Amino acid sequence: MLNQLTHWLQSADTTGLLTFLATLLLVSYRLLHPLIQLKLQTARNTQKLQALKLADELAGAIIPELAKMTELAPQQRKAEAIRFINQHLKTLGLSLTDETLAAKVEQAYHNYQRPPNQ
Repeated sequence: MLNQLTHWLQSADTTGLLTFLATLLLVSYRLLHPLIQLKLQTARNTQKLQALKLADELAGAIIPELAKMTELAPQQRKAEAIRFINQHLKTLGLSLTDETLAAKVEQAYHNYQRPPNQ
């Protein structure tokens, strides 16, 4: 079999061989590119979902502590909660926008005021 392969390579002209390799490369790219993109998108979505879940948990943990700090204005408490969550997410290599974090803090504060069992 090796002899047949070397005989074919010797008899093939350079142009035909280059055309074959270029076609093989193009077909491989066309077939693998969508699969690779899908895998990358799935990984990004998984990271975002983990970040959102962790942000919910962190907001739920910090809101009761900040609610006790009556010396801070409500906007200061909210800013401090956003900073706290953002800092913890960054240490884990995750990130969310400040608007998303603000929504998570507001939801946690709403849940703190009215527990889910009511």
